Amino acid sequence: MIAPFLLAALLSALSPTNPEATPQPSKAGEPGLVQRRLRAFLDDGEGGGRGIHWGPFAPRIEIVSSGGGPAGVLHFWTPDIAGTSFDIHAAASYSIYRYQHYDVQIGLVPHEGERVPREERGTNALFPLSDLEKTAALAGFNVYASAQYRDYPREDFFGSGPASLRAARTDYRLKDALYEAIVRFSAGSVSFMGRAGLLQTSIHPGLDSGFPDTGLSGNESTAPGLLRSPDFIHVSAGAWLERRDEPSNPHRGLSLGIAASRFNDRSGNAFQFNRVTVDLREYLPLGSNRHVIALRQVTSLDQPDAGARVPFYLQSKLGGSLLLRGYPSSRFRDDKLLALAGEYRFELRPKVELALIYEAGKVFSKMSAFDLSQLERSFGVGIRLKSPRKVRFRVDVLRSTEGTRVHLKLGPSF
Repeated sequence: MIAPFLLAALLSALSPTNPEATPQPSKAGEPGLVQRRLRAFLDDGEGGGRGIHWGPFAPRIEIVSSGGGPAGVLHFWTPDIAGTSFDIHAAASYSIYRYQHYDVQIGLVPHEGERVPREERGTNALFPLSDLEKTAALAGFNVYASAQYRDYPREDFFGSGPASLRAARTDYRLKDALYEAIVRFSAGSVSFMGRAGLLQTSIHPGLDSGFPDTGLSGNESTAPGLLRSPDFIHVSAGAWLERRDEPSNPHRGLSLGIAASRFNDRSGNAFQFNRVTVDLREYLPLGSNRHVIALRQVTSLDQPDAGARVPFYLQSKLGGSLLLRGYPSSRFRDDKLLALAGEYRFELRPKVELALIYEAGKVFSKMSAFDLSQLERSFGVGIRLKSPRKVRFRVDVLRSTEGTRVHLKLGPSF
């Protein structure tokens, strides 16, 4: 029942104030504190977009990764040092479930004005397309060094493959470090990104006392990489075509991202593989921008070398707040993934949008299963708070064969 109450509250806050019916703290007709704060949040101007800054420090509340819960994040951000294009960004995150993320970027870092750079931290995101998408609308040339460390103590594992069982849920603790050199540039409506670096991962017992530890119930045959987590040298290249009218609040146009990656096992040949990812999105207005059909098709295809396997913690995942939202985070995983999503979006007011949602997808290990049979499905509704340029906040409620999931997120679904 959260959606109707939230919608009523939003409409009330966004409606014009009646000075005779509502006590005013100052001048008659002036919006109250709640309305002023909400309207500032939905403003694309400096106050709404830049956020709070204390000198070079920018505190935020963010979701570090699906399942991690809200996190306090402190950014250190100094762009265009001494009138040059040289930037330094660092951030430290700690969530209510003890998810930790630390990162630093030095060089010509992609960013928009004085806003804090956008980066991907979640384990359910499509690597490397998620980072490419976040910078696709930015012009210019970027080259920078990046280092990040994650300690995620409650990662879910239901088993690999489409036949994994909800009752088989276990958890593990993921610790990894990623050191990269990244080059990015744009040419018209297409942006390109190349990256290379070292990935170091270790798997530990999970801290969620409600579920067994993955290490006690799994082994190398059911969870490759569980007992030995190799270091990887990875190289990736990708391109993103951006033809949407507003990438963070689209009504028409399309976008297309394509990336290819290579993961080399530094200690042998057991876990070497290639990856290709594709993300296509289309937006079709129905007469006006108030009514929009939004469509998305995603595939991620990993191909291990002969005799090699993909570590379970690097396999593509369905479930959570990004793909197949009616299922728990990381509910399905395998070497290959196919996901489809459709939304009918109706702007009830310019800053309030309703959505009807339908999604389908599956994971698989062989290309012979790359078809539209045996798809998992979910459907539901969404409410979004928007500014003209961005979806600021959304609530999505989706139903699947495994129950109902509610997602509260900052930013658009796609």
